[in-house]
Amino acid sequence: MLRILKCLTPLAGALLLVLPLTPAQAQDAVAGKRAFGACMSCHSVKPGATGIGPSLAGIVGKKAGTNDPKFSYSAAMKGAPVWSEAQLDAFLADPKGTVPGNTMAMAPTRDAKKRADIIAYLKAN
Repeated sequence: MLRILKCLTPLAGALLLVLPLTPAQAQDAVAGKRAFGACMSCHSVKPGATGIGPSLAGIVGKKAGTNDPKFSYSAAMKGAPVWSEAQLDAFLADPKGTVPGNTMAMAPTRDAKKRADIIAYLKAN
């Protein structure tokens, strides 16, 4: 039995190297906090901390344009769908294309891992 386990150990290790990461593993909230640093000049993840942009506290799962009652959202943002993880990913990748007419000045986040990390950070806050 011990001989069989010794043979299987390298195989199990090799399988772990070739298996793709699941979405949950691919997201890193700590890295997302660092990546969110670029967003912090306008947004906060503290509830009610409205700045140039709305607070993004608890944004995942909320209807777009409704999260921060103190913020004056554009008509385009009010007409956007719920901020699911997929919708946030699409928006971060192409803000103007995903919500045409929105007034947020943001460059697209082209790196998929960085977007996943930012979303993980937003989910944690």
